[in-house]
Amino acid sequence: MAEKNPTHGRRAVPLDLPPSQVTILRGLLADWLADVRSDLTHPERMRNPGLARQEAEAFERLLPGVELGQVRVPDEAARAAIEAAANAYDEASEYAEIVAHHDALHGLVAALSEEAA
Repeated sequence: MAEKNPTHGRRAVPLDLPPSQVTILRGLLADWLADVRSDLTHPERMRNPGLARQEAEAFERLLPGVELGQVRVPDEAARAAIEAAANAYDEASEYAEIVAHHDALHGLVAALSEEAA
């Protein structure tokens, strides 16, 4: 018997991303997926292997979607996985500090440029 709702209430939405961002996302998703799969080879060492499996499944769904230029929504597991990954990425790269430095330096450049004009 055919499933009545094979999309589970999801709909495809286009990703309007420039090719450079698609390349970045493909790389990040592939890296994160490889990392989670590696961690899952020893689930007994993990605090929450169930969550890691959900993240791996989300990355597996998102990777072809990014490549094709569309994702299926709603996908709360994928949203949560990407939000956690984005926050971890920002923290690891010290994004807030970089932005503060950028703003301060460019503010000084602007002030000096105004003075020269």
